[in-house]
Amino acid sequence: MTIENSLRRQLSFILLLTLGITGCGKEDASAPNAGKDGSTISFVLNDNFSFGVLYAGFNMGGLLDTLAKQGPYTVLAPNNNAFSLQGISYPTNAYSFQFFTPGWLREAMRYTVIPQRVTLGSLPLNTSQAYKTIGGGSVYIKTFAEAGDTIATVNGFRLVSRDNAASNGLIQVLPQLLNPELYSTSASALRSDTTTALFAAAMQRAGLTELLSGKDEYTVLAPSNTAFTQAAIDGLDLSTLDGILNADPVKLATLLQYHIIRGRYFEGDLYHYASAASEGITTLNGAKLVIGGNPAQFKGITFLGAGNDGQPAGIAVPSQYSPASNNANIPVGNGVIHIINQVLIP
Repeated sequence: MTIENSLRRQLSFILLLTLGITGCGKEDASAPNAGKDGSTISFVLNDNFSFGVLYAGFNMGGLLDTLAKQGPYTVLAPNNNAFSLQGISYPTNAYSFQFFTPGWLREAMRYTVIPQRVTLGSLPLNTSQAYKTIGGGSVYIKTFAEAGDTIATVNGFRLVSRDNAASNGLIQVLPQLLNPELYSTSASALRSDTTTALFAAAMQRAGLTELLSGKDEYTVLAPSNTAFTQAAIDGLDLSTLDGILNADPVKLATLLQYHIIRGRYFEGDLYHYASAASEGITTLNGAKLVIGGNPAQFKGITFLGAGNDGQPAGIAVPSQYSPASNNANIPVGNGVIHIINQVLIP
């Protein structure tokens, strides 16, 4: 081994230790001096066991050659712990990604790459900006002040480590895998998802589909089909498609508006809002909805409706046979969708 290669390995090991941080405290802004050995993002990820699953995902998604080019790129890098939350552990094998369809996996990987250098540590306070990814969808970056620090979030997630330098860009370390933005509107996303077919039909019956088809941003708490079939609401039969198509549209609209919030709110944004407004967040029908749950828990957020007898709704859990699915934080061009396990009653 030459002296040059030896030094290269030593520097890569130092960067490995820097990027491998998994704590949930303050963001680590100490890493920008790492990676100055000329290593590309592709090399750094390959040389760092904390990103073994991500590297395998980039390989399956055909992106390794891209991340070895000049760039610059900013990679929003979920670490191995992030993938383990969705049933994928390191080291990977031929069956590791069996619950991800190849098309979805490719889009998810492309969604983590911004084709420019985005230095989060230098963004002004109260930034709220969308950045296009190489997949075409946007990621949403915000900054705000908390306890004297400037916090940066990506799709509502606080960073594990930020602004880690490679020769062709930056690596921003995330605690969860991002859902890719695949649709321009909430209306089209809800119609395309078989798990929200009854909600989509109810929105159509209530005359609200056009609302979610425009440019204004909304956060939609969409009850799953199972939630609809289990709901018991006086004067409304939500258990079948026929029941929904024959429902009173005015009464149905009042109910559904309680599931819509003006603005784009990912989980982290909702927790941040709740910390300053414990009485709840105002929904489209003017009533309050209380945000609860544990910010440190995967899909731990809850939504308590005034008429739900103290039983909050949570994020809908998919089949045990598809643990890769995450029904929280689904970005669309005009907002965010969270698929929930209970109908909210005003």
